[in-house]
Amino acid sequence: MSLYIKNKYYLQNSNHFAEEEFFQIPRAELLYDNQKKIGLGGIETMVRNESIRISDRFSLLVDDNRMAAAGICKGDYAVIQKDTPIEEGDIIAIKLGNKTLVRRYFLADKRIRLECTTPNRQTMILDKNTPGFSILGTVVQVIREI
Repeated sequence: MSLYIKNKYYLQNSNHFAEEEFFQIPRAELLYDNQKKIGLGGIETMVRNESIRISDRFSLLVDDNRMAAAGICKGDYAVIQKDTPIEEGDIIAIKLGNKTLVRRYFLADKRIRLECTTPNRQTMILDKNTPGFSILGTVVQVIREI
């Protein structure tokens, strides 16, 4: 298991970012266990801080708890994979007007049904051509600050 740290690269003279860079960092307790097993020096000999640039992924801050039962909570960062085929039941990110939402995707009678994991919340049913609606991509990872 690893932790991920992200860094954003912004477009020049803009508040919009061009791409993000992720750093994969092994969890310290795993490093310590491995270090003891194979008799290496300190943990610092096992950690390499290599970055991974991924231009077809981005992250967004989740601003509600409506997907909490799926492990996606307010304040988490959802990592979104752009331009991937979306299947029934996938968790996706959408743009609807000025809101960005994370919801579970279903296709119903040529319309899109978006559901929360919170049972008392309303299901949204949208036409693909709804003004201001776009699918941003599929959630592939969730990052939570601790």
